[in-house]
Amino acid sequence: MIIVAYDGSRHAQVALEWAARTAAAEGRAVRAVAVSNAPDTAGHDADHPDEEVPPPLEAAWDAMGVTGTFEQLTGSVESVLLQQSLDAHALVSGTRGRGRAADTFLGSVSHRLARHSSCPLIVVRPPSNPTAARIVAGVDGSPESIAALRFACHRASFTNEPVVALHAWNPGHINVDDDGQLPQRVGQRSKVAEMLVAECIAQVRDEFPHVSIEPDTVPLTPSVALTEASAHASLVVTGSRGRGVVTGLLLGSVSQHLLSHAHCPVAVTR
Repeated sequence: MIIVAYDGSRHAQVALEWAARTAAAEGRAVRAVAVSNAPDTAGHDADHPDEEVPPPLEAAWDAMGVTGTFEQLTGSVESVLLQQSLDAHALVSGTRGRGRAADTFLGSVSHRLARHSSCPLIVVRPPSNPTAARIVAGVDGSPESIAALRFACHRASFTNEPVVALHAWNPGHINVDDDGQLPQRVGQRSKVAEMLVAECIAQVRDEFPHVSIEPDTVPLTPSVALTEASAHASLVVTGSRGRGVVTGLLLGSVSQHLLSHAHCPVAVTR
């Protein structure tokens, strides 16, 4: 089941259509969930959801040929969606909501969902290149990044897109020598990065033998490298945590940056 956070806004409709296309390709069902902070005039609440399907949802599902349901629930948006994520294949949201909190939706709810969702969260940002046909997965050797690469390959197995396993490494401040040559340590670091990417790919290769996985290493910070790569991707995928001194803080430094600045939809995996 793919869960979509739906409030009737244009951004939610874009997220719904993305989820419907994905569900159609993978043979899954879609559930659109609208959340209100208080019971409506008809007295609907979390225990008695309103299941009358709005026409835009029916149109999207009919166009894609998928099975869809709709629920109007009451409570905290974050709490309700986190509960919905427990048994979901993926949780999908737009970049903004409707009403007074529209401009802060991405900075608040989506970021908290990315931290705590029990399933991958996809925030459907508008693509700068709608014809892009590759999926970029950020890898650093951590189990979380392998999960991100596996998610990217799983999607690619249905979309027939190549996957780019991208490892970004920060070279720091570099001084060339008198002959204009880079320090030897930079070349060594580059080789280590290439080996790391090869090891990451090897961990998923047997599971996805028909998916084209391309290795790539970039001497940039992860946030910059993945944001730049997203300009030429249909989806960029990152884990919720990373490796090194920022383990446990990667979401704050990389994933959150992508949620706000990527040039295509972003998936944050568990």
